[in-house]
Amino acid sequence: MFTLIIEDKHGAIVDEYSFEDGEFVVGRSQSCDIVLAADNVSRRHSRLYTVEGRCYIEDLSSANGAWLNGKRIHNVAELPRSAQVRIGDFFLHIEGAAFARPLGSAVFARLMPLHGSVGEVTELNRATMLVGRGKDCSIIVSDPSVSRIHSKFTRDPAGRVVLEDLRSSNGTYVNERRIDVCELQHGDRVRFGTVGFVYQVEGEEEIEPLEDAYPPAPPPSPGFRSSPPISSYGDDYNYDYEGGGGESAAPGVYPAEPGRSVLPQVAALAIIALAVTGLVVLVGLAYDRWVSPALEPMPEPDVPAAVANPQPPVADSEEAEQKEFKDLVARGREAVEMRQWDQAEGLFKKARRLDPIREEPIRALNRIATEKRAGAEFHKAEEAFARKAYEEAIQHHRRIPSSSVYRADADVALKAIAGVLEIEGENLCRQKKMEDCLERFRLALRTDFASPELEKKYLKLLKQHK
Repeated sequence: MFTLIIEDKHGAIVDEYSFEDGEFVVGRSQSCDIVLAADNVSRRHSRLYTVEGRCYIEDLSSANGAWLNGKRIHNVAELPRSAQVRIGDFFLHIEGAAFARPLGSAVFARLMPLHGSVGEVTELNRATMLVGRGKDCSIIVSDPSVSRIHSKFTRDPAGRVVLEDLRSSNGTYVNERRIDVCELQHGDRVRFGTVGFVYQVEGEEEIEPLEDAYPPAPPPSPGFRSSPPISSYGDDYNYDYEGGGGESAAPGVYPAEPGRSVLPQVAALAIIALAVTGLVVLVGLAYDRWVSPALEPMPEPDVPAAVANPQPPVADSEEAEQKEFKDLVARGREAVEMRQWDQAEGLFKKARRLDPIREEPIRALNRIATEKRAGAEFHKAEEAFARKAYEEAIQHHRRIPSSSVYRADADVALKAIAGVLEIEGENLCRQKKMEDCLERFRLALRTDFASPELEKKYLKLLKQHK
């Protein structure tokens, strides 16, 4: 539930509203939901609306603008707790339990890029922050492996931080495990596509970013000792593995045995090499002469071009998502035109999940919510009219906002009710049932569609009856 208090430039309270959801147009025109009568307020100045328990304000291209906590609003802004909005000479104070973070909140965590990563040190200081390549994201990561809207950080009132993947093409990873939703802990390794970070909670011990996602193998322990070199000098030769043989030997060097030549060993190795080469040649000739002709050649299978020359996977399905988004919006508009509100609501909700930043699904969902309430009021009014509960029918019709598609239908119905009441009133007057007659005339006048003559007649009969 939100509370809106309106003050004039002298600090006097002009009006107060309470609302939970829906949209409200603010302006100078009497057709607006919230009327601010001043020359520096445009006819349709701004719009307040709610989405999933959060409140937003949109400037409707007003001449003097709308100002949120001293800063001019460009297009749409989400209202923080204890927000103050200035429109012309009026100040709008908005309170509620489901607001976004206060402006200028403190940093609660940081993303520290891994060495060699294209990422930058990024502060987390909002209750909700989008990650992606798009310019509308709070954390922009300019890399082809990152989707336009890739992931979302959310911090709840208890301080828990949750990372959610927003159907990205190349995935969101925490400690090298692909996730849909994951609560983060200090020191977790976070990766968007191929861009990696270390999640650093503010106030905790700093963690040096790793060179890569996997730590290097540990070095050998101090007591580790490799196997001794294989010696060709026999087991009775005296040498030391740590320092070599004798006092005059250099460390790690094994001297040749005095008086013994190495030529026999070299000659033996050469003979073995020649024998192996000759054997290989003979095997090759035998294969070409007898084995190869006996083998039937295997036909090569027909391999599709796509398999034979695989193409690298597309890094991002942004084009496909945009096509699906436009299709959902177009179908949603058609459903709205046909007043199929539930179907339209489902289509625009899907479109909003594809692209949480675009305004059209948000506006459409707000309008659908308003129209569904207006439609419910219209049907209640029809039921009341069928029961001849005229006053109840009038009340339901008058609750339908002027911006609703049901407003024209409600006006037609009110004209019909006014005509019925006027006829019934005339009959009751002829029967000398003056109280019932005056009651019918009074209700007819409440519709705002009674004839001017009826008002004069009602006032005259009212004086006579008294």
